Amino acid sequence: MNKIELIALKEFPLVEPGDNLAEIITNSIFSNNINIDNNDIFVVAQKIISKSENRYLDLDKINASNDAKKLAVKLNKDKGLIQAILNESNKIISTEKNVIIVEHKLGFININAGIDQSNILQNENLALLLPENPTKSAQNLHSQLSKNLNKNISIIISDSMTRPFRSGVTNFALASHNIQSLLDLKGKNDMYGNKLKGTEIAVADELASAAGLLMGQSDEGKPVVVIKGFNKNDFEVNNAFDLIVNENDDLYR
Repeated sequence: MNKIELIALKEFPLVEPGDNLAEIITNSIFSNNINIDNNDIFVVAQKIISKSENRYLDLDKINASNDAKKLAVKLNKDKGLIQAILNESNKIISTEKNVIIVEHKLGFININAGIDQSNILQNENLALLLPENPTKSAQNLHSQLSKNLNKNISIIISDSMTRPFRSGVTNFALASHNIQSLLDLKGKNDMYGNKLKGTEIAVADELASAAGLLMGQSDEGKPVVVIKGFNKNDFEVNNAFDLIVNENDDLYR
């Protein structure tokens, strides 16, 4: 494998609750005049998954607990947002520097439990939650899209995250289907013939990050990227959601 090609779907329509995302993506492929081949990968922004699944939340309609109200005053944040973060989290890890870092109930470590208020209408005090079951979302989208296109394709649902000891955010794979998300190279030889003892490559994260360069983080309006030329079929298919490390094995907690 000497190269891969990334193609963002242009003029992608706004996604509303209940929309058939597979149909929208299929129509966008045709309007962009893109030929889809076997082994192509669709990197899809989590936000349009959540929008289609109506994961909106009206923060003004949440009953805030006393703990949420106290934390909202301490951090000068919306009490409804604080309660939503608590509802979506197993526990709060830190509120230092006015940033709420939590262990999401899905297992991710993220800021504000992944609750987003960007790129959604603000005529109401709305927020957007992560998909309830990202793995199921990836499976469903794969099933419909592969049927529409009659091709053996793969799905990565991407989101953005911060990283320990690094500034800025980067995209990562929230979940995936039909792709080698983690390559286990243990036992393989390096270029000098030495046996690798502990090398694992988070390929789905790397592909999601590459797609993020085209997706952007603001008003680009390109939530779907097609990746061509990636071929690791000699490795085991695994779900990116399963890359979450439990607390006992985590190097940073």
